[in-house]
Amino acid sequence: MRFVKDGKGVSPVVGVMLMLVATVILAAVVSSFAGSLSSEETKAPQLAISAEAKYNDAIIVHHESGDPIYLGSIEVRTFIPEGMYADMSYKVDMSKATEIGNDNGVVETGESFKINWNDAFATSVWGLMAPNPGEKVVIEIYEKGGNKPIAKTTAVVRP
Repeated sequence: MRFVKDGKGVSPVVGVMLMLVATVILAAVVSSFAGSLSSEETKAPQLAISAEAKYNDAIIVHHESGDPIYLGSIEVRTFIPEGMYADMSYKVDMSKATEIGNDNGVVETGESFKINWNDAFATSVWGLMAPNPGEKVVIEIYEKGGNKPIAKTTAVVRP
C-alpha cells in the first residue's frame, strides 16, 4: 500500500463523504416535509354563540357566526358560576336538544338549538339544581371527547 504525499488520493474520499452527507440531509428534509402533508389532524370548528335562559323552561343557544356544527358531534356543558350551586357543572344530553332552524341536525349561522331546563342541569333529592332568575349560567361547547371549549357564553336567567 502506497501513500501519496501530495494529497491527491484523499480528495476523492472526502468528496464522496460530503456527497453522502448532503444526500442523507436532503432525504431527511424531504421525508419530514412529506410526513407533515399526510397528517390526518382535523381543525376544531370556529364559532361564536350567544344564549338566553328562561327560568324552568329552556336555554336557547344561538349560532352567531362561524362554522356549521352538527349536534351529534358536540358536547354542551353548563355551570353556574355563583349562588347556591356555584361551580356545579353538568354535561347536557345532546340527544334531547332540539334544533331551531331547518331541522337537519346541523346548526348554521342564524340558527339555534334548544336545551330543556331539566336536561341542562342535574336533578337531586332536593329537586332541580338550577340557577334562579337573575343568576348567571355559563354555556360551553366542546368537540365530542374534547377538553377545551370551542365556544363559550354566559346568559342571565330570566323569570
